Formats: sequence, structure tokens, C-alpha cells
Amino acid sequence: MDLLQLWALVRRGWLLILAAAVAGVLLGAGLSYLQPRVYSATSTGYVVAGNSSSVNDALLGKSLAADKAETYLPLVGSRSVAENVAEALDVSIGDVSLQGANNGVIFTVTAKASTPELAREMADAGIRATSLAANELETMTVSGESSGDTVVKIVPVELALTPTSPVSPNWTRNLALGLALGLLAGFGAVVLRQSLDRRVRVAADVEEIVGASALGVIPAAKELTVTPITVGASGEASEALRKLRTNLRFVGVDKPLQSMVVTSPNEGEGKSTIAAHLALLMAGSGRQTILVDADLRRPRVAKLFGVDDAVGLSEVLVSSVGLNDALISVGSRLKILPCGQLPPNPSELVGSDRMQSIIAALSKDAIVIIDAPPLLPVTDAGLLTAASDGALLVLQHGSTRKEQVELAARNVETVNGRILGFALNRVPKKELGTAVYGYGGKPSRCASVHSREASIRPPHRRGHPSAPRRRRPRCRRSSLVRGSGWAWGQCSSPVLTERTPASP
Repeated sequence: MDLLQLWALVRRGWLLILAAAVAGVLLGAGLSYLQPRVYSATSTGYVVAGNSSSVNDALLGKSLAADKAETYLPLVGSRSVAENVAEALDVSIGDVSLQGANNGVIFTVTAKASTPELAREMADAGIRATSLAANELETMTVSGESSGDTVVKIVPVELALTPTSPVSPNWTRNLALGLALGLLAGFGAVVLRQSLDRRVRVAADVEEIVGASALGVIPAAKELTVTPITVGASGEASEALRKLRTNLRFVGVDKPLQSMVVTSPNEGEGKSTIAAHLALLMAGSGRQTILVDADLRRPRVAKLFGVDDAVGLSEVLVSSVGLNDALISVGSRLKILPCGQLPPNPSELVGSDRMQSIIAALSKDAIVIIDAPPLLPVTDAGLLTAASDGALLVLQHGSTRKEQVELAARNVETVNGRILGFALNRVPKKELGTAVYGYGGKPSRCASVHSREASIRPPHRRGHPSAPRRRRPRCRRSSLVRGSGWAWGQCSSPVLTERTPASP
């Protein structure tokens, strides 16, 4: 995982990471609050050895004193010293906490207690008790009696000061540790959630499953929920749909698409809305377009356009109504074949030879877009895909599961159908970049169709207003992720951008 992938992962799970960090800080604060206050004070002594009458004696005495100071350290924690301190201060021996240290001949005793005053008194009593213990040790003879004379002794030289603040709990350390543990736990939870998440979020994951490219990434937008839909809608979603329309032209380079099915693995993933808007855009680009509502179970096309569906595909399939009589014109280049009456045997009807002949007849002079039922609940979409040039698979970002995509692709493969590509629908705007390129912000496949931004616009050549112009192949930033801050790296295959005269 590189830095870009890490950053993208943090962006997705920042709320969880923040919550874990806050919880860690609160935990550190709670532990600090519950811990008893401990104060520390230090008394200082000096280890001396004999009387120095010469320089050599002074040097030898200092060396001896330093060696002795090292040997006196265990005395500070001895029971005899603790008993003397407890007796002097009238406290329990269990409350006595002393620690010794030396720096050459400088000898220190540090005491810890529950109050500042007790810590100071315990440090002073500790240095005195240690000095007495050291003197007794130095004057003891082989027989166990005291000689009364000592060459080395500890002399208290600086009494302890009353501490002004506790040394424990350490609020700064505890809060920092709580924050670090919270961030670590939050990031771990995000990584775990990501590894266990089987929902479709990244185009590359779907490409590996279906063996087809992402043709469009449609952001979640209110403009796609307005009914009836109209020509000339504007917004990010409309722009994304125009790119989807353009990318579909690249799918059929050798053999232009004449008929296509728009379906999804499950219901409610937006396939009817995509099909309707795609039909409008196809017609708006100058192509004769026919939108067929082949969802004979839950039709929506007529409602989306606000037209009557009393007569439609069902009646045409049973030959009770002529095909031309059932078509409804919406604008000059778009016709709609609504569902009609709901039949009791929709699978038999859409899988009949009559349905194949209808698709063939309609696709002679127009591109036919077929709104089909979802692939997983019923077999209708698979049968229609086999009778057309292929299927556009609509997947809902963050809802459709990978195993559902795999099963849907298998259903299409079973009937020898073709998946033209897929479109990620209802992608949150903040995840548009990661949805296309994955967590690293790089294209999953540099030459994939979804990266091609060919658009058809009126030319603007000075002096030649009607002459078409072809640009040299080049790579550029994908506008699918405009505003994300991520750009293309080195691209191994060109992206064609073509400008042709606008259709009349």
C-alpha cells in the first residue's frame, strides 16, 4: 500500500478514525483522573572519605568515596532504612517509597508520597537514615561490634524542596498514548472493514470479475430523480451520462452498436433511469433512438417520460397491435415502446422469436436501448442480451456486492450474451476519484474505455467554421475525477479526442 492508497483509505474512514481517536483520548483522561496523585522530592548528600592532608590523599579519598557511594545504593531500599523513616514520620512502612542514585560522590535519595509535604519529609528522613546505615556498616568490626570510628560517611548537604505538582499521573503522556492507540485502532478497523467489504466501490474490482471496462461513473444527483425527465438537463450527472454515451461508441468500433440491453444484478440500482437518460442523449446527438421497456414485471419507462403505457410491447408480442402503432414519439429522434399490459408469462414473451424479430426490425434504422429486468431474480435480461449486441451492466456504488456481479456475469455468459461494460451508479461525489482509479488514484487500466474522453463538439477553427479537426492522440487528466486532485501518470496508450461538425 503506497501513500496515495493510504491517504484515500484514511479519507474514506476518517469518521471512524476520528471516533477511535476521541475514544482513546477520553480513555487516557479517565485513567489519569482515576490514578492517585503522587509527589516526588529529592534530598542530596555528599560521600566523604577521611581527612585530606595532601593532594594524593585527597585524590585517593575522592576515588574511595565514589566507590563507596555506589555500594551504598542498596541501603536506600533496605528494610532497616524504611523502618527508620516510618518510625520518624509515624507512617506505615508500606507507605515508604525511596530510591537512591549517585553521581560520583554526590548521593541522592528520592521519595514519593501522596502529599507534597510528606514527600519532602520522607526524602530528608531517607538521606539521614541511609547515612546512619552507612556509618554503622563502616564502623562494624568482624565480631559484630562498632569500633566508633569511620573513614567514609554520608553527609546531608541539601534538604528536599516541597514539590508543587505531582509526577503521577502524567496527563500529557497518558493523553498522547490514548490518542496514538485510538488512531491505531481506528485505522486498523478501517483496514479490516475494507478487507471484509464485498460491496462494489472500485471499477478495477469489477473489471476483474466481468472482463469488461467501466464505461461511466454516475454521481449521485437529484437531477436524475426528477420525473418526467426532459431533454437538456444539466449538472454533473448529465455530464457523466454524456461520457457514458461517448464511451459506448468506442465499444462498437468494428461493428457499431445497433441494440443494447441496460440491466443490473438487482432491482433498485438505477438501470431504468440510466436507460432513459442514455436514450435522450443518444437522440440528442443526432441518432435515431428507440427506447424499449422490456421489463414486463415492473415497468418504469412510461412513468419516467410521463406517457401512456396502455398499449406497448406486450401487445406487439402477441400481435394484437402493430409495431409502429405502439411506438410513441418523444422529440424528433426518440421513440418509446412502453411495456403495455403486464403479461402472466414475461419470460416466454421476451425469449420468443417474435421478440428477436422486433429487435432486429427496430435496429435497422435506429439504435435500440432495451430496459430489461435485473439479471439475478429472473432470466429475462439474459435472454434479451443474447438477442441484442450486448448489455450495459448498471451497478450501484456501495450497494451491489461482488458475488452478485459475478453471478450476473455468469448468467449472461450462460446464454452466450456479451457484456459491453458497466457503469457505477450513485457514486458519492467525494468518492468519484477512488471509484474510477481505486485507492491509489491511478487508472486501473490505462487503455480502458472509461478513460477515453472523446467528445463530439462543433469545431471552432478560425476561417473554417465547418471543417472538422482531428487532434493528435494524447493522454490527459480524466475529467471523471475533476476536482479530486489526482492526475494521470505515464500512459502507454493514446486517448483519442475527436471533433466533428454538430449534427443538424
